[in-house]
Amino acid sequence: MNGIENIIAKISEECAAEINSISADAEAKIAEIKATCEKKAQDEYSAIVAQGISDAETRVKRLDSVAQLDSKKTVLAAKQELVDQAFSRAAEMAAELPESEYIAFLASLAAKAAENGDEKVILSPADRTRYGKSVCIKANELLAAEGRNASLTLSERTADITGGLILLLDSGDVEVNCSIATLVGAAKHDLAAKVAEVLFD
Repeated sequence: MNGIENIIAKISEECAAEINSISADAEAKIAEIKATCEKKAQDEYSAIVAQGISDAETRVKRLDSVAQLDSKKTVLAAKQELVDQAFSRAAEMAAELPESEYIAFLASLAAKAAENGDEKVILSPADRTRYGKSVCIKANELLAAEGRNASLTLSERTADITGGLILLLDSGDVEVNCSIATLVGAAKHDLAAKVAEVLFD
């Protein structure tokens, strides 16, 4: 091998060595870049998954809270309906009393509500026809037994009520409403909480 060939061979060796060195450096850099990108991708993936889990948990908690609130509202509405039914049934039972008990009930209402003892007793059309005179007689007996004026009279008027009575003062401009609906309404205001305790505790 002559001198030129030796030079070419040496240059070829150096070029090959340089190419190998550059190639090795390039592969190392590519591996480093790839590792960096994979780590970044993994970190971003983990962050996205963590955020997704957090968002899902927040949404589940919010939905659970809304569901609990809706459940409480539904239960409260059901309880209120049962309380209303209890008072409605009480009103029906008062109107369905046997005749003697109903007359005594109306007479007691009239006697307790009377201020002067000379009021007029207003009943529903059906009650006036069936019980009017008996109620006034019984109510006056109760007033007399208490030593009070006992001059209640049956009014010619009737009232659009389902039971109970209305007392009209002698002046004719003041009424005392003792209808069953009014009495139950007043009792409901005072006793609703106790009725709820009996029904639900």
